[in-house]
Amino acid sequence: MHIVYWAHSYRDEDAAINRHFGILIEQAEHMIVNFDPPSKSVNSSKLEQNLRSCDGMVAVLSWRATGPSPFILYEIGLCLRAHKPVVVFVDDRLPDNVVPPRLLQRRYSHRTYFRQVREHTHALRALKTYMGDPPPPRYQPSAGQRVCGLIGLNAVEQTSQSVIRNIVSERGYRLVDLEIVDAANPLAFEQFEHLASLDVALCCADSHGQRSQYWSGAINAVAIPSIAYTTNPQYPFNEHFPREFQPRLANAETSASLGEVLQAELDLYEQDFLKVEDPASIERYTKMQVQAGALAGNYEVETRRQFMEVIMGDQYNVSGQTGAVGPQAHAHDITFTQVWKQFEGRMDLTRLADELRRLRETMERDAAEPEQKLAAGAVAAAEQSARQKDGPKVIEYLKTAGKWAFSVAEKIGVDLAKEALKGSLGP
Repeated sequence: MHIVYWAHSYRDEDAAINRHFGILIEQAEHMIVNFDPPSKSVNSSKLEQNLRSCDGMVAVLSWRATGPSPFILYEIGLCLRAHKPVVVFVDDRLPDNVVPPRLLQRRYSHRTYFRQVREHTHALRALKTYMGDPPPPRYQPSAGQRVCGLIGLNAVEQTSQSVIRNIVSERGYRLVDLEIVDAANPLAFEQFEHLASLDVALCCADSHGQRSQYWSGAINAVAIPSIAYTTNPQYPFNEHFPREFQPRLANAETSASLGEVLQAELDLYEQDFLKVEDPASIERYTKMQVQAGALAGNYEVETRRQFMEVIMGDQYNVSGQTGAVGPQAHAHDITFTQVWKQFEGRMDLTRLADELRRLRETMERDAAEPEQKLAAGAVAAAEQSARQKDGPKVIEYLKTAGKWAFSVAEKIGVDLAKEALKGSLGP
């Protein structure tokens, strides 16, 4: 399966264009979009981390009166640095020199894009050939503890150095002070091993030493996730690209402490949106992901929405992109919690989990179509929810499982599961 980083606008006016390319990516060409929902905060390391897990990028540059989004342009630049294949779809009102001409790109009309399906699918198919079929895994991934490189550590005071080392160690990284690594001798393989195995780097932008400049350039050139920071209130920020991708100011009157800044930036890098109130939702997501692996990329219309619901729950409200996602999501105008309350007094969750296990096993054996395999994955998620004593989540995933799950439950005589399915599906 091909996993692609989809760089696109989240503006409401671009929703129709997004739906067009989303259908072509996920249904016409059967590629899986990297999961990265919109959030209030972003930094370069988060984007670099997401890109590392992808085989390539699909970017959609929509028209804006002020010019194309600098955020999307930055993401395209990251892809170039990482030497990943990319296809860029460009609104035909934008000038010719928006992206380098050597990049695989196609124009689209904001009015008649639906008539350009052949051209767009052909470009996506070309991208797949560059990614390989199947895409190769990462060559010799590290088998050791994750590693954090430190650059420019001598530019901060001793107290701050201790803060940095403690934060990194407490988060479970092995520290490597890159400036004491021999980079002058091309036969000293240690420097190349560090570039191959680094997970993330913390870079002090206030350090102008030769070794700091070398290592900053080296990790930038290969798109290793990095977090840059400065303690200089007069730091010369660049006005030509977003501040989100420039060094974070710390230890100044107008900023948080260095420790607070680095903790927040590392949270972004580590994608803390997965740390939901119910940790079992991550297990449910994994179960659905494993089950979806059997789909061979044949996603149905609802697949991405279901994955977003599993992970995000009530944390995000994504306008115009998905179905019932976000705070107070409803099914037939009744929340899953309210539906569960109708069963709570008479539903034994332990027995229900056992029946859902039987149902899942039967569905997995009989599933022939992609949507049936996905339904079996949803029942697996509901089973896990039942064992976690989370009734509303059981109802939510059983709704995803749909009518085929109900018919199988009726056939094999799992009455409690059938009752829960009937309630989740509504009238």
